[in-house]
Amino acid sequence: MEKIQWHQSQGHKVVVVSASIECWLKPWCDKHNLELIGTQLESRDGIITGRFHSKNCYGIEKVNRVKEAYNLDEYETIYVYGDSEGDREMLELADERFYKPFRGGLSSE
Repeated sequence: MEKIQWHQSQGHKVVVVSASIECWLKPWCDKHNLELIGTQLESRDGIITGRFHSKNCYGIEKVNRVKEAYNLDEYETIYVYGDSEGDREMLELADERFYKPFRGGLSSE
């Protein structure tokens, strides 16, 4: 939370990119004024079908979804924080990348 707050205090756009289902993360992201890209569930007539509406937001799909939502050339510095194998491709987008930074202190790889 401290790092999120630091980025927000710098005027940075903060986006949570996750393979988790968006409806699980949206209330938390809204509470903390964060944008969200995640896996979307399909619903028909207000009933969740159990299928994905979008591709699973994992691996290269994270990169695809970020590039679809944002023109990265408009940003001076891209920071990416990841903690799973599914973040490896997205980390390559970054000017400043941090892998597993919340497990025993900040470390850059």
